[in-house]
Amino acid sequence: MKHMKRQLLLLASTAPLMLTPIAAQAADGSGGVFGLGASRDQSNIGEFIEKEGGPPMESADSAWGANLYVGYAFNRYVALRFGQRFLGGGEADSSSGASTVKIDGDGIYLAADLMWPVTDRFAIGGTFGNQSIDADIEVEQSGFFGSTSRTVSEDARDFYYGVRARWTLGETASFIASYNLYSFEVDDASEDIEFDSLGLGFEWRF
Repeated sequence: MKHMKRQLLLLASTAPLMLTPIAAQAADGSGGVFGLGASRDQSNIGEFIEKEGGPPMESADSAWGANLYVGYAFNRYVALRFGQRFLGGGEADSSSGASTVKIDGDGIYLAADLMWPVTDRFAIGGTFGNQSIDADIEVEQSGFFGSTSRTVSEDARDFYYGVRARWTLGETASFIASYNLYSFEVDDASEDIEFDSLGLGFEWRF
């Protein structure tokens, strides 16, 4: 009985020490990060084709993209993320309606988020990252004898930046809103392929 009492006293005295690292982690916001989301992406594929010698083009339609990432938050202010980005390229028609251009691209990225906590549950800041893209550009042309199609593949990597906001929903989950600007330099082209991206998603910290 005395032995059991000594064990209970030892457990009671060491429990606060065992819980201190967990409490400190929760207080400073450090820990693993997992997130996913959707985005509405607008590309400049119409302007790109036109400036590279193609026919006059209309602006491309916006399209849905997706984002999936893991990472680590060093504190409430700085987080590093590694993920896969699926860019919604959409399509653009020529002014005459005889040609249609479609773009589809995806790639991995590494990004750093610098956030400023405005309140206990809301933070706003910026993102700076490096994104790769493997893009397929498909050109369809309609003529008197039918339609033809050809696809050109491009790959590129470049830096991107954006703004980011986070609303904490509970102990671990947050709602994320972001706006990012991407620009990819294409070999032997005078124009870059660009994307404007408005994203919404959820993030969990563990």
